[in-house]
Amino acid sequence: MKMEAPLGELSLYELLCLRVFSKTFEVIGLDEYCKAITEWAERKVIAGEESDILLILASLNLDPVPDRYEVEKYLLFYQKEQNIQDPTPNHSALVWLRMKLLHLITASTTQDVEIKLTFFTHYFFDYQPRSFAIITNTISSFYWELYDEAIPAFNCRASQMSENELLDHIKERMLPYYRILDNPDWMWVLTR
Repeated sequence: MKMEAPLGELSLYELLCLRVFSKTFEVIGLDEYCKAITEWAERKVIAGEESDILLILASLNLDPVPDRYEVEKYLLFYQKEQNIQDPTPNHSALVWLRMKLLHLITASTTQDVEIKLTFFTHYFFDYQPRSFAIITNTISSFYWELYDEAIPAFNCRASQMSENELLDHIKERMLPYYRILDNPDWMWVLTR
């Protein structure tokens, strides 16, 4: 499964969350992850952060597909050097969900919205923490609320809205969940 957003914009913490959550539900391929880590390291070096290990990680980006064992090894060294722990599985799941919600909120077309919402109807996300399962189930239900044409006499609700109305409606319904998941205090509570 591929990420929609450019991985080059993600922080190290978000990339670590993707790696941890991928153990439960594959959200990023290993080669894609390694490339994103080396690109992150390159950005840090260009920004002036000094670390020999970071420089080695950045240099691995010279290869079209960085060697995964080298990336994992030097990333582990960097994490130890900087005392960076892997995020918990519960926190990682919620960070991934926050990214997905951001993709929905910032979608620019109705087709993009439908594709992103459809994703939640294809999988049963019954993972910990419980808030994760509740929010993903709500998103799945929201898709059916907008796009269900089970009764032929009716058009789906989304087809009755203009593109701007639908995009605004998506933002209005998804923004509260995003705000909760973007708040460190709420994240602390929800991961317990």
